[in-house]
Amino acid sequence: MVEISNKPNIGGMRTVADDAEYSSKLLAREGKLFAGLLATRFKGFAIGACIATLLIVIIPFIAKAAGL
Repeated sequence: MVEISNKPNIGGMRTVADDAEYSSKLLAREGKLFAGLLATRFKGFAIGACIATLLIVIIPFIAKAAGL
């Protein structure tokens, strides 16, 4: 016997809504990450340039001065 119900079948709509919510959260997370990377790129470049200068110029100069 087939059972007839007056309740709507919203399982498919719920699945689509969950997928849309997940996608929007994923896009928002990626946007925040990209914004954070853009905000810190100049600071990171400056720190990297200082470390490179230290390793390439200053440390060999100190070693040469110390007679190593």
